[in-house]
Amino acid sequence: MRPIAALIFAAFLSACASSGGSRDYTPASAPRTVWIVGGSGQAIGQATFTDGPHGVLIRLEFSAGALAPGWHGLHLHQRGDCSDFAAGFQASGSHAQMEHHGEHGLLNPNGPEAGDLPNIFASPAGPFAAEVFTPYVTLGGERIPGNANRQAREALLDGDGSALLIHAAPDDHTSQPIGGAGARIGCAALTRLP
Repeated sequence: MRPIAALIFAAFLSACASSGGSRDYTPASAPRTVWIVGGSGQAIGQATFTDGPHGVLIRLEFSAGALAPGWHGLHLHQRGDCSDFAAGFQASGSHAQMEHHGEHGLLNPNGPEAGDLPNIFASPAGPFAAEVFTPYVTLGGERIPGNANRQAREALLDGDGSALLIHAAPDDHTSQPIGGAGARIGCAALTRLP
């Protein structure tokens, strides 16, 4: 190997080691699967949250007819409480927010919030599933601060947990406070294990 190439390769290896690369990554928590409940309190599917080195992957699996066909907004909320389904899951609070609060919306130049997620599409017939990824959260119980090499990540499993909320309409990803996504029609509570 030529001296210049060797120096560049050594610098690359050093940068990889100092950037908190995924080789040393340990998940903050084991994957968690929770029920998604609908507006009548019945189970309509499951959500599996998997912590990764750069965010959380959320896999959603719904039973046939669980949601009206079409696009639906999807957000992470402050509290892991879906008990008040008759009141539209208001106990889950508002969107999960970053330490330095931004405005709602993945497409908002002043956003996003930590709870902002892409929309999902419910098929007209049969069961359906989706996966979404967010770099703004961790499945752990403590916030991960950001630095030059890493996005700050808010804790989903803090003292009062978090909830995944499904809305009746799609999120436009810019307007306030929830992108016009409408009523809360599904909820998955994510809480610490006893």
